Amino acid sequence: MKTLTSILATGALVATSALATTLAHAQETINVTVVSGYPPTASWVRVFEEFFIPEVDQRLAEANDYQINWNKGFSGTIVKPRGELEAVSTGIGDMGIVVPPFHVDKLPLFNVSFVTPFSTGDLHLVTETVSELAKEIPEMAQEFEALNQVYLGSSGTVDNYQAVCKAPMEAVADFEGVKVVGAGTNLRYFQGVGAVGISSNLADYYNQLQTGVAECASVWAESAAGFKLYEVAPYFIKADQGATTSFAITANKQFWEGLPEPVQQVLRETSEAYGQKLADYVVNASQTALETFAENGGTIIEYTQEQREEWAQALPNIAQEWVEQTEAQGKPAGKVLEAYMNALREAGEPVSRDWDRE
Repeated sequence: MKTLTSILATGALVATSALATTLAHAQETINVTVVSGYPPTASWVRVFEEFFIPEVDQRLAEANDYQINWNKGFSGTIVKPRGELEAVSTGIGDMGIVVPPFHVDKLPLFNVSFVTPFSTGDLHLVTETVSELAKEIPEMAQEFEALNQVYLGSSGTVDNYQAVCKAPMEAVADFEGVKVVGAGTNLRYFQGVGAVGISSNLADYYNQLQTGVAECASVWAESAAGFKLYEVAPYFIKADQGATTSFAITANKQFWEGLPEPVQQVLRETSEAYGQKLADYVVNASQTALETFAENGGTIIEYTQEQREEWAQALPNIAQEWVEQTEAQGKPAGKVLEAYMNALREAGEPVSRDWDRE
């Protein structure tokens, strides 16, 4: 019969063995600083914080080899909005939520969804397509490589660009001579049908509409409701100008090369999943926003597919203009445009104009 002493000794031996096994398989902790100049109230940062980070942690925990100590440099604590690209390039941030539309001079190929309006409102498809093109067309990822970064995946927060106006715009022709505030390429959508484009930013739209500086604003549903634009521009013109990818998850090249391969794989896979998760959020938020707009006295005017095609055909071929300008830099914009449009057509999207075939 075993004595109490021998039992305790055996137990101690087992515990010691278990501890040794645990120590032999101890997790390696990796410090990661991720940057965005925007706060977690912004949907793309919120979904990163609430989905991306926990998802990476969970996937790594399954193998129990690595864990990440996250330093969340959001809300301007490390960089201001528009500063994400430079921060990741220089290594101030290990990873970042970069905004390619702010840097079209350096990342022109990622602007393809902005120069092909009225092609699709399927943000899930647009996100997936741009991410796949970046794998298939090396020159796309190389734009980030030239900036000392590794591209991991695209995402977007606009399922459809629309307009809010102070007066009902029942027809495309009603935009003739109307002052519209907007940003970047979006203004071309309105200038092409005779509107007067005024470069601005979302934070100023309310005041500009209220004071008469503008009569309409280029928006998406969530922004129209979130900034209470129904108070100054009660007509929501649902023209469905199209979904766009506005963001890219990237990593500093030196940081990336120092990561274990299993961690790289998890970050790549989660970056792609993040794009689809953000699209889920945007689509749900868009429907809620339309309801909010109407509940607060707003009127939603929905254009027909025929009106969308009329609008698209009235525009100059901004996609071909983009191709000419970008190929002058030695980049295969025509190839990107054709592949992008083919993907949308193959998916059965109601493309209002074949931007690549003119």
